[in-house]
Amino acid sequence: MARIRDFKEEYRRRIERGVAAGKSRSAARGHARAVDIPRVEHRSIDRNAPVEQALKLMRHGATQTAAAKAHGVTVERLRRHRQQNTASRYVRGVWDIYDHRPQAFWLISDGQMTSVTMPNEEGSVISGYLHAVNRFLYSNDDALLDPFEGEGVVDVRGRFHQFETRPNVLRKLEAMGDLNFIEIYADGGGL
Repeated sequence: MARIRDFKEEYRRRIERGVAAGKSRSAARGHARAVDIPRVEHRSIDRNAPVEQALKLMRHGATQTAAAKAHGVTVERLRRHRQQNTASRYVRGVWDIYDHRPQAFWLISDGQMTSVTMPNEEGSVISGYLHAVNRFLYSNDDALLDPFEGEGVVDVRGRFHQFETRPNVLRKLEAMGDLNFIEIYADGGGL
C-alpha cells in the first residue's frame, strides 16, 4: 500500500534543518538569494555562456527580461548572476553594470607575452602600457616607455609582473610576430 506523505511536515523539517545548519530561510527551502551563495574569486569566466551573453546585452541597454529571453535563461537566474558577480544599479531605465570579477589580460613581462589574471581595475593600467608599447613600435621613441620603467601590476595570486620596457626586447618580440596587437585585443584578454 502506498505511503501517505505529509508535505507540510516535510517542508517544515527541511527548513528547520537548513536554519540549524546556518542557512537563511530562502536557502534552506532551495531558493537561495544571491547574497547567500558564496562567491568563488578565481574561477575563469566563460564569456560565451548564455548568462554572460545576456549580461552583455543588458550592458548595451536591454532590459533584464528581454536579455534573459534573448539568450534562453530565466530572469531569476540572470538576476542572481548579476547580483552575485557585478555591482549594478538601474538608473533612469538603463542598467549601469560594473563587473568586479578578475579577468585575464595580456602583458609583456620578462621578455615574453603572458596572460595574467588581474583585478578588473588594473585593466586600464595594462591598456595604457600596451598603448605606449604600440606607439613606441610605430615611432621608435624610447621616451614613450619611460613612465612604465620599473612599474608593473600584481596579479590575483600576489605575484608582481614588471612591464617590459627594454626597446631591443620589444623590437625582437615584434620581429618574431609575438606583438600583434590586433590579435591581442581580439583575443578578449580583458582589453
